[in-house]
Amino acid sequence: MVITHILRYLLEHPDAKDTVMGVLQWWVPTHPSETSVQEALEVLVAQGWVTQRQTITSQQLYGLNKEKLEEIKAYLHGPGSQASG
Repeated sequence: MVITHILRYLLEHPDAKDTVMGVLQWWVPTHPSETSVQEALEVLVAQGWVTQRQTITSQQLYGLNKEKLEEIKAYLHGPGSQASG
């Protein structure tokens, strides 16, 4: 699941920030499509777990919302989580 890979990467690298293409290349080992990465990031931004800002070159830059760290950990490690495994 793309969302799980992104969240796990961010827990290991809490200061990481990147564009969709960077996320696709570095954060997600399963080589999903650019569309699925974009959709996952949109969900995570809407959830408040990932921040999004526009760079001077009009690219979107994504990173961890550290204020939601405990919520993210609970999601990844909680009972019934699809993230286990």
